[in-house]
Amino acid sequence: MDNFEFEPSSPKETARPPSFHLDANLANTFTFASHQNSIPVIRSIRIENATSETVQNVRLELTASPAFLRAKTWVIDRINAGDDVVLSDRRIDLDPAYLAGLTEAERGDITLRLVKGEQLLAETIAPVRLLARDEWGGVADMGQLLPAFVMPNDPAIVRLLRSAAEKLAAHGHSSALDGYQSSDPKRAYMLTASVYAAIASLGVYYAQPPASFERNGQKIRKPKAIVENGLATCLDTSVLFAAALEAAGLHSVVIMLDGHAITAVWLVKRTLPKTQETDITELRK
Repeated sequence: MDNFEFEPSSPKETARPPSFHLDANLANTFTFASHQNSIPVIRSIRIENATSETVQNVRLELTASPAFLRAKTWVIDRINAGDDVVLSDRRIDLDPAYLAGLTEAERGDITLRLVKGEQLLAETIAPVRLLARDEWGGVADMGQLLPAFVMPNDPAIVRLLRSAAEKLAAHGHSSALDGYQSSDPKRAYMLTASVYAAIASLGVYYAQPPASFERNGQKIRKPKAIVENGLATCLDTSVLFAAALEAAGLHSVVIMLDGHAITAVWLVKRTLPKTQETDITELRK
């Protein structure tokens, strides 16, 4: 909110004096994976001086409540009348210890204040969601972070791979989990089938995911929790399957549908051109 602006006391007083404006494009969902993958807090910040006076030596102060990121101050030498300034330094440090310690989601705020001396020129407050360490924020906010929840090095994956190798050998195939080394799509298919059979043999029971999880996100169970407890949502099993495929040397894809998630695999050594692909034609190809 801009402290130079005021609400009209009557319908006739609609004119507002020129003022300073903060146009900030900020991330609105954060989790520990945001820090681990260097997801930027600030996408852009523009400061507009809509007044008729040039100002010098102003400060832009960024703070957060709770303190999930470290406060920062920019000193701006000059903003000419009717001009604007776009910040080039957008580096903000998240607090990994705070985010790693979250076991439940919290609400927070990021506050930007433009000040000259003790005078407040403009202020904006952006609400944010702080998610638990094991929580994914959905396609809209964190689509690019879903691969961070695919954990091929989780200890439970070793058990699955051993089971897959045993199933291959039991059917007269090589027990080697050799990915694309043979350059044979049939071999990649057989590896995928053995991983699927190993997961199916766990006897995991289906757990209903939260409504609109594909857009709003959900907590994701780690492979160890799925193996030990035998309970998983479709997204839990999708990232589990993807993790086991990756550990076997294959390239997996998690596909998000309306209300559902499934896992796919490349039978040849290829990947999609982007980490997050929203063009359905690329998938159909």
